[in-house]
Amino acid sequence: MFIKKLIKLYPEKKNFLLALSGGVDSTVLLYQLVQIKKKIKDIFIRAIHINHNLYSQSKKFQQFCKNICIINNICIIVENIHIPQKNKYGIEGYSRKKRYELFKKNILPEETLLTAHNLNDQCENLFLSLKRSSGIRGLSGIKYCSEYQGITIIRPLIHISKKKIISWAKKNKINWIEDPSNKYNVYDRNFLRNKILSKIYKRWPNFLKNCTTSMHILTSDQKILNFFVLNFIKKNVFSDGSLSLLNFDNVIPEVRYSVLKKWLEALSKRIPSRNILKRINHEIILNKNFNNKKIIFFNYEIRRFKKTIYAFIPGDNIKNTIIPWKNIFIPLKLPNQLGFLKTKLVSPDKNKKKKKILKIPYPKKNSLISIHFQIKKKYIDKDTNKKLKIRKIWQKNSIPPWLRNKIPLLFYGQKIVAGIGLFNVNDVLKNDTSRNKKYIRITWVNPI
Repeated sequence: MFIKKLIKLYPEKKNFLLALSGGVDSTVLLYQLVQIKKKIKDIFIRAIHINHNLYSQSKKFQQFCKNICIINNICIIVENIHIPQKNKYGIEGYSRKKRYELFKKNILPEETLLTAHNLNDQCENLFLSLKRSSGIRGLSGIKYCSEYQGITIIRPLIHISKKKIISWAKKNKINWIEDPSNKYNVYDRNFLRNKILSKIYKRWPNFLKNCTTSMHILTSDQKILNFFVLNFIKKNVFSDGSLSLLNFDNVIPEVRYSVLKKWLEALSKRIPSRNILKRINHEIILNKNFNNKKIIFFNYEIRRFKKTIYAFIPGDNIKNTIIPWKNIFIPLKLPNQLGFLKTKLVSPDKNKKKKKILKIPYPKKNSLISIHFQIKKKYIDKDTNKKLKIRKIWQKNSIPPWLRNKIPLLFYGQKIVAGIGLFNVNDVLKNDTSRNKKYIRITWVNPI
């Protein structure tokens, strides 16, 4: 039984969705699951067959999968893919993308997706990774268990050769369907399988085993690299996700690339290309004129301020937005997922020692209270005729230019009172002549 490892490693997993193509690999996996189900009663199995509609026999495959599921009392889902002749992914890439979209659509929250990738697929994947200029991660092969867009995927046959799978199927008198498209060498994987690897296996019988050993070594090296890179990131990333460059001068470029790659992947859930990493290093880290530089990575902007780099999704421009706040003690929701503001009445006497708490004068009766996101470079206080140089406040608090129009500014009528979490205008203008003993504190919950 090839799936004993699955039950041993993951005894808590009882619900499975099997990707069933009708080929020997997925059919063997189905029958082995059925045998296990007879021994472990609380295992629940469903199957999903995806018809790619690439050739006339597609319907035959679909019916075959339906029949074996009916015979074995297994619920089966059938979905269809229609591949457009012109698409940016190619036939294989488009098919894979759509397959996983359908898996995500149909899988239940408690289910684990099972696919029938085998050891030969693993070796083919190594060659395809070389073709795509992959790094250690790509060359270390397909994992036994992995996560993809929130789906747990287990590949019980990944360490089993095609030869052993076919032998088990014949021994147990299991029928399957040979996919005619496997002979079409126009597909990269088939070309490798039929033209290249078949000759390599014949010349070097241990090649498949040696491929596996090499991938295990690469996986081990990847874990070691991740350990040191993640440790570096942990020490150099701020709570807002930005990355300090203070220690970048002490590392070689290759280490920089690894750190940037892991940092960006953690933020965006996407793997940056080597070209993007080089651009960040040369245009933002090494470039002295970095102030106006930005690099676009999917929906993210990568920019630098002083000795820190940021990766963020820009969002809508809200600098001219004004939000009225009718009742200051009711939390106010901010736009662009910037969180919300909460107000609390505080006593100045109790907070004399707590100088860090920003106290804001209590609004006068019938005051029009509002939140703005922009003021002029020099704001003139009408009561004192003194100037508030907002730019100096941003610089003093190390607020990057692209975040300055996202800081909520509290106004009483036409008068600015505070920058939430940063400053109190009376403190900045040194003009706290108010005898009002009532103060409030405004907390910015889930800020940028």
